[in-house]
Amino acid sequence: MAPVTRRSQASGSGANNTAVKKATRKRAPPRKEGSWNFVTTNNDEIRESVEDQDDEEENMMAIEGPGDVEQAVNPLREMADKVGREVERFAITVDQFLSQLPTREDKHRAAVEVVMEFKTIAEDAVRDLQKNHQKERMQQLRKEWSQQAQLSTASNATRPLASSGTGTLSARKAEEVKELRHWQQEADIWELFRLILELHYRKDMDVLKREQQQDREEKLAKLEDPHRYNTEVELYERFLIENDVARERSLIKKWLEQAVDHQESDLPSILEELEAKSGSGKGLWSHGWMNTREKIKGEKRLRTWPSPSDSVQPQIRTSAGNDLLVTTLDPDAPSRQQRVLEKPDSFYEKAVWIACWEMLRRGTPWAEVQTWCEERNEGWRAVALYAVNSEESLSNGAWRKMCYLASETGCSNEYEAAVYGLLGGNAKAVEKICRTVDDHLYAYYSSTLVRQFELYLQKSYPDRVSSVAPRGPADEAFDDEDKARDAFEHLVVKLRSGGVKDEAAKPMKIIENYLLNNDAEGLVFNVGMAASDVDTIRGGEQNVIFRLRRPPTIVRPEAEVLADNHALRIAAHIHVVCRAIDPVQESPEPLDAEENVLVSYIQALRVAGKRDHTPVYASRMTRERYTITMSRVLQDVTRPSEMGELLGLIRKEYDMDVVHILLEQLEFTLYDRLDSAPAVRHPLRILEDCEISQLHPGQRIMEGFLPETMHDNDMALVRSLQYFQLLDGQWKVTFASLALGLRKALVTGRFGCAFEIVHEFSFDSMSMLKSQQVLGRPINVMDKNLPWQTPDSEGSIQLELLRRQSRTYYELEQLVHAIMALSIWVSHERALTSQPKAAGSAPTELKRAKSELDEAMAPLLSGILRNPVDEREDADLQHIRKTYIPEIIIAYNTALYTAGPTISRDSYIESMDLSVAVADESNGLAECFLAAGRMRELVSSFAQTSKLMLVMKANGRPRKANKEGKELGLWEIGPQGQGAVAGSDVDVD
Repeated sequence: MAPVTRRSQASGSGANNTAVKKATRKRAPPRKEGSWNFVTTNNDEIRESVEDQDDEEENMMAIEGPGDVEQAVNPLREMADKVGREVERFAITVDQFLSQLPTREDKHRAAVEVVMEFKTIAEDAVRDLQKNHQKERMQQLRKEWSQQAQLSTASNATRPLASSGTGTLSARKAEEVKELRHWQQEADIWELFRLILELHYRKDMDVLKREQQQDREEKLAKLEDPHRYNTEVELYERFLIENDVARERSLIKKWLEQAVDHQESDLPSILEELEAKSGSGKGLWSHGWMNTREKIKGEKRLRTWPSPSDSVQPQIRTSAGNDLLVTTLDPDAPSRQQRVLEKPDSFYEKAVWIACWEMLRRGTPWAEVQTWCEERNEGWRAVALYAVNSEESLSNGAWRKMCYLASETGCSNEYEAAVYGLLGGNAKAVEKICRTVDDHLYAYYSSTLVRQFELYLQKSYPDRVSSVAPRGPADEAFDDEDKARDAFEHLVVKLRSGGVKDEAAKPMKIIENYLLNNDAEGLVFNVGMAASDVDTIRGGEQNVIFRLRRPPTIVRPEAEVLADNHALRIAAHIHVVCRAIDPVQESPEPLDAEENVLVSYIQALRVAGKRDHTPVYASRMTRERYTITMSRVLQDVTRPSEMGELLGLIRKEYDMDVVHILLEQLEFTLYDRLDSAPAVRHPLRILEDCEISQLHPGQRIMEGFLPETMHDNDMALVRSLQYFQLLDGQWKVTFASLALGLRKALVTGRFGCAFEIVHEFSFDSMSMLKSQQVLGRPINVMDKNLPWQTPDSEGSIQLELLRRQSRTYYELEQLVHAIMALSIWVSHERALTSQPKAAGSAPTELKRAKSELDEAMAPLLSGILRNPVDEREDADLQHIRKTYIPEIIIAYNTALYTAGPTISRDSYIESMDLSVAVADESNGLAECFLAAGRMRELVSSFAQTSKLMLVMKANGRPRKANKEGKELGLWEIGPQGQGAVAGSDVDVD
């Protein structure tokens, strides 16, 4: 049967029931299910993943040879080791954070500090990888930028070219560069999470609001009272202090500016790409509109040239002859005249605006922008750009309105419109040149801030914006937090279905969107639900993921987080931090979905071989969940030293219920590794039919009836029981578990496993070990002659209790010893009887085997396995008694039959004593034969023995009675020789 702690959950009763749990923290928005329409690839089982990796390496060895494989694999292993070290640092950091948390008064500050440590770990990994791969990273980013920008060359505006960067990286280099970029993204995510923690997450939100209000009043007190001569920079500073929503948007906008330099190509690389596409190199920036200027000058030499104010201008065609060329070189000439520049000049104009956009996108200080523009004789552009950087200067409302209108009409290219759109708050103009998800977010936050500031001026300083009207019906939503949240969610849905939907589906962007929406709990919850969905779709028996609803038709997009190691680690640690701020005791709802995330991360640690770090995460789960999860982790460990260390961590460092964990892992091992089918009808066949002879009574013990090899499943059960040997004390639990494992092995016919259990955990050694821990002295509790016990003493009472608790395992071991003794006997007996008969006494080895067999059989003949502790054990013991004991006793009788002519005729007397023992109702042996339907077979075996006994008595010389006074004459039923059959062979039909 399955482990008792395994379970399945389903929410609701309808087929389309997809209701999910809402967030319990008041500050967080309701958790919403993802709406992306794609299916992710299911992860393989852990053991299959490890085996697939091994198979892949073996295949590489077969194809390429050892030298080539080592050259290819070693760098990847080195990279995996580096990632492993970072994983260890995360675990150690979490461990220290959780151990120090109870002593910290400000748990919120502790949470912020640990997130900063997470960021430091990621940044350290970035620095290590940059030492060897920074060049390749920049080349790859430059190539991606060129492809996304879809720039054409200056000479041919219709044919896009590939990037001028290097060719495709090798697979190894590409993987390492990918890892570098992942770590950089992770560092940015941790910075964003820190920002969200600072803004929103406090255990006591009332305290947070009071602190924010006090901080606001202190900052406002430092500013002078507003007056008519205040600059808009001063008003903007006051605006950010007074409006929490605006301040958050400003901080996120800064974060987006910082992140773009980490995740995309830098400005120098972009400028180099533009220079390469222009064909002019660095001369691109010094030519200006040279081609257009030369064309106009040439036309002026040939005709009379009107003044710019004349209504009719010359009709000059471009060199390509397709469009009309401008007739003046004013910056606004193309938009004013609705004409074009020469293609190289158009490329130059676009390149300059691209550079301006990229500088603004990165939050470049205006002084650097001004320097860059002036160095290229484009100082006028810096004047316009000066107003974009809100932290340094703001233009007046009229100028922002003109920029807004200019971004809608009258721009030479989309990048110019985007730059003016930033200034005027026109998100649509900016969106046209957005290549990435973060670009769209930047456009949203920038335009929203500008428009929100204008609303602030309208309400608080109407004289500043008397001529400026709101530009959209949603303007009133900018100051409302709930409506702003709805607007952001609408943007996310739009991105998921638009041109950047592939990037929006990436794990890091999923996490980023949840954090930007102040919904870290929703992230963890939905990732946990996705884990449930994936596990449900995968089917089969449940493992450690709780299934929380019916199988979905579409896997949640958050399933992508599960498939990415970096993203999964982030989600798991976000849950740990959030739960540290809000303990689980304060949640009225179960955390099954959230804990699915921790379980998934623990599974990933198992795959990576980082089992020592799993307890710290398991300790953050409820008892039921950590019991199931850690029980699976224990199964991965094979070395006793590692087993002991892991048990020590679970029990001492994290105070988890180690006994329940061990019981669960044993239960699961039995369920998973030993067939859950009904008990085997004939678990072990010892006997085979043969001709009746002087040596065999129509049956004999088979040679090699025991299995010779151990299966992996058998070894798994042995390892599972080994934990109880390492467990300190726990006498009852240890012997109950050993008995459970041994009896299940016997019931299912895994005798090789049963023998290994008895060999590894002999009752004598286990009793010595555990009694030392329980009683303070090593003893075998089944020893009836212990010198220190006295009747009715406290020690005797305790000793009797220990005997009762361990009796089942002790008697099962006796059963196994009897079977092993039969195996040893038959090996010696067959070696003798298969050879021609030789004179002389029986070999010493055969006599020793017979003596050991008699000793091993003695406990069985007095009755065993008749004291079950519960119904489950009773059913198993009855099955074992019914299937094993008749087979063993009949086999023993055949051994006595064979021992008569080979060792001593006293064996016939022992056979008759055996029949008496079976007939004795007190030991329950007869009922075993009756239950098995083998009483007739037993009687026949005894009959053959009695017949041969009479023959041997008639043909042999008189013998003295044995030490018990028994001799063959007791069984004689007539005159000497009566009924005897002459000859050495016996026919007893």
